[in-house]
Amino acid sequence: MTTTPPIPKGLIDSHPALAVLFDLGGYYAARALPATGLDSEVVFASPRVQLMIRTAVKGSVAGDHFHSTADEIMVITGGSGEILVNGAWRQVKRGDVHVCPRGVVHASRALEENLQYLSIFTPHLPPGGDANWVEEERPSAGGG
Repeated sequence: MTTTPPIPKGLIDSHPALAVLFDLGGYYAARALPATGLDSEVVFASPRVQLMIRTAVKGSVAGDHFHSTADEIMVITGGSGEILVNGAWRQVKRGDVHVCPRGVVHASRALEENLQYLSIFTPHLPPGGDANWVEEERPSAGGG
C-alpha cells in the first residue's frame, strides 16, 4: 500500500505542482530541434528554482554573459562542447557539472556535436531572463 502524506494547504507553489521524474534519453530522442541555436524548455519552476532541459545544436555559440539575479548550475547530460570557466575554455562531456554564481561571465559552444544539458537557476529567473551580454574584446587582425 502506498500512502501520500497530507501537504499543508498553500505550501505548493511550483509548476507542475507534483513531483516529476524525467527520462532524459526519451526526452531528447522525441524532441524536435531547431536547425541552429539553443533549444530550451522549462520543465519545472518555483520561486526558488527553475529547471530547463536544453540542447545547444552543433555549431552554436552562446556568447559571453552573466546572470544578475540567479546562480546557474549546468549538468552535462550528453554530447560534448566547451564552457568558458573563469576566462578559459574548458572541454565538457556527459557527467560534468558547471556551477556559475551570479555575476560571473561564462559562455558555451557546441562546435563538433550537439551539447545536451540541464540548466538549474536559483532563484527562478525573472520574466524575460537576466542574461547580461558582454561584448567580446578581440585583438584586431594584423596587430593594429
